[in-house]
Amino acid sequence: MMNRKLTVAFTTALALSAAAIPVSAEGVTLSLYMNADDLAKPYIQKIISLYEESSGNTIDQQGLDRDSAENIALTKFTTGDIPDLYVHFGNTNLSNFDPVGNFVDWSDAEWVADIEDSILPQATFDGEVIGLPFWEASHSGCLYNKVIFEENGLAVPTNQEEFNAVCDALLEAGIQPVYIAAADAWPIAYQFGLDPVMEAHPEYIDALNANEMKFADIPEFAAMCEWFQMAAEKGWFGKNFASDTWDYTSEVLGTGEAAMMFCWDTWFDTDYDSETFDYTAEDFGIMPIFWNTCDEGTYEGGNVNLFMANKNGENVEAAKEFINFMATPENYNAAFEGISTAAVFKGQTTNVNSVQYEENKENVDKLIRASCSPKILGYNGSEGGKALLQLMSGDIDVEECIRLIDEDRIATLESFAQE
Repeated sequence: MMNRKLTVAFTTALALSAAAIPVSAEGVTLSLYMNADDLAKPYIQKIISLYEESSGNTIDQQGLDRDSAENIALTKFTTGDIPDLYVHFGNTNLSNFDPVGNFVDWSDAEWVADIEDSILPQATFDGEVIGLPFWEASHSGCLYNKVIFEENGLAVPTNQEEFNAVCDALLEAGIQPVYIAAADAWPIAYQFGLDPVMEAHPEYIDALNANEMKFADIPEFAAMCEWFQMAAEKGWFGKNFASDTWDYTSEVLGTGEAAMMFCWDTWFDTDYDSETFDYTAEDFGIMPIFWNTCDEGTYEGGNVNLFMANKNGENVEAAKEFINFMATPENYNAAFEGISTAAVFKGQTTNVNSVQYEENKENVDKLIRASCSPKILGYNGSEGGKALLQLMSGDIDVEECIRLIDEDRIATLESFAQE
């Protein structure tokens, strides 16, 4: 989801243990375009190094500036200057890149069955698996303070009614139930509530993207908005939620000012300083998100980058060889050794899972859904968050909130149609 600062040390033994591939008689140079910040990730550099050592080929790494990466890549694709390998987030994010026309279809690859079920949908476009997910992942849910729950005799809720009751009980005890950085808009992350709805009704996504349906036509969308409105009115988000920002998230949870937050589990490894606050990362657990769209609640899998091969390039076979190399368990396990991340591959064993996931693995695995946001053309977390903030602040009603979110989504959808 967010950018994460990760560091890791890899041993020579791991490098030597990587699965080998045949060395070409003459080395091939493969061009690769990727956001420069993402390209610097240690596991990306590790897998490239392993491949170059094993194959004798070279990866010409062309890191694109974060702020202009999209425009630079689109310009090159438009002029036919397509690299051998391109890395980008999947689904509708790739609409302008003609993925079916430009990238290798991996639908029949053996490694497809090795991709986690909550991740694989992000690698598809028009029914084709158009890239290999190779990225950090997480489990998003409701993070909660186990100590505060125990001190107040609260059981972890298992349905919407129980969650609402927990929020009331915490408020009565003088504890803010939930911290939500509403002033920044994007942390409201309303797609969490939509994931189970879109999983149950995949036809909704097709209809939304064809401009044949609106969020206003989905009863669960209104139910979710009504829950946000009710939660704000009851004070579950605190008195100052409209000015609360992401910068204070650690402090509010760490001091026990608030008992819960909707977030991804690896946040504790990347953003939280256990030594600074009263509560350590181990004092928190993860439960489902209950936003009135499904009674049993939901977790969300991570958003991931895809490695894609130019199927029309002169080096297509070598590019495919590289991606198959990345998808080999011995190799991806060497690359992700010690990395704090949820697994993208079913055979991934060397990554470091969060304490929260390990303690509640059965429930997370049962209720986790793939993120629906990359599949919806025009989905905009920030603009949607702003509309929900207006709703929670009492400035607009539910109907107007949904109308604003629909209008923003449809405007983007129509702009794609005109290109």
